Amino acid sequence: MLNIEKASANFHGLLVPPGATFSMASAMDNVSLDTGYAEAWIIFGGRTIKGVGGGVCQVSTTLFRTAFFAGFPVVERHPHAYRVGYYEQTANGWDDQMAGLDATVFLPMVDFQFVNDTPHWLLMETYYRPNSRSLTWKFYSTSDGRTVEWETSGPQNVVEPPDPVYEENEELPRGEIVQVDWEAEGADVTVLRTVYRGGAAIFTDSFVTHYLPWADVYQYGPGTDLPKKLRKPNLNP
Repeated sequence: MLNIEKASANFHGLLVPPGATFSMASAMDNVSLDTGYAEAWIIFGGRTIKGVGGGVCQVSTTLFRTAFFAGFPVVERHPHAYRVGYYEQTANGWDDQMAGLDATVFLPMVDFQFVNDTPHWLLMETYYRPNSRSLTWKFYSTSDGRTVEWETSGPQNVVEPPDPVYEENEELPRGEIVQVDWEAEGADVTVLRTVYRGGAAIFTDSFVTHYLPWADVYQYGPGTDLPKKLRKPNLNP
């Protein structure tokens, strides 16, 4: 939660000039322990691990959705490697129609950018509420009358998660088993968006996402007798 609050504060009160391309990387401070960020979960090297700045992708996802539904052109967006459940959570529960509307950043290499293609200045404000664990991103500008319509394919070509992975960890005591990664189905999602003004389409774009299937990963201390349900399958019966 600390990382979300710290990262989102970079954008509160920022102005985007007419016609400018806004880059998250250009507005963010350096993500490091020295600048006050903490370790949290990140996706790196095909695994979910602890890393400095984990949680910043919740900020980039919130900005992406704000720009998406405001009708601004998105020029750089990168999805997560796998479906992250809380990005499909709504006030009414889980909704897989929200799949494909996430955006990851790994600054400065992996950025998120959109264009203020209006003749008006755009003011951004961010509000993080720790008690409700919510982040609100607001855009203020002069309306040019644009509206947004969108549709999604929803998750398609769904692939079941791989078999669980079991790893010995010498730092764990004998008898201890911990889960360090969680399974997710693979899927393809296509989101189509059309932006209108005065009843005419200004532009149409699409966001195509390929989510990898993800495995449960368990680590155990040396000499641990794994419970039957966690034992590796016998591939040579």
